[in-house]
Amino acid sequence: MPDPSLEAAYLTTDYRVEDAPGGPFVIRIGEVSRELAGLEWAFVTACNPGSGRLPDAENAHRMAQLEAAMRQGGWRYYHGAGVGRGGQWPPEPSLLIIGIREPEAIELARQFGQNAIVAGRAAGGARLVWVSSER
Repeated sequence: MPDPSLEAAYLTTDYRVEDAPGGPFVIRIGEVSRELAGLEWAFVTACNPGSGRLPDAENAHRMAQLEAAMRQGGWRYYHGAGVGRGGQWPPEPSLLIIGIREPEAIELARQFGQNAIVAGRAAGGARLVWVSSER
């Protein structure tokens, strides 16, 4: 079972997409994003594995690795950030990945030590998906 305070933090975060077609927009867990209607997608970060803060330079290096994995996999992606509405955590650079299946996104997040991703399918709202550390 996930830590309730960690789950609350994820649920009260705005997942902002900066450079996608149609301009900047926000994804919120439980809500349908009209910008992503009809698409399968995931919002993933490589920063702060296990919710432990790393220096900015280390997070930047990890994000560069994530982007390289996206290019190698041929996925379309856009830059964004997870921004907590409470302001207790600094914005966390992330990628909105279009066309990635949820199991692939979970595995990617697992490789980068993440606790969870935000994912969506063609029909339905954004969902918080926990990443199990088990293989």
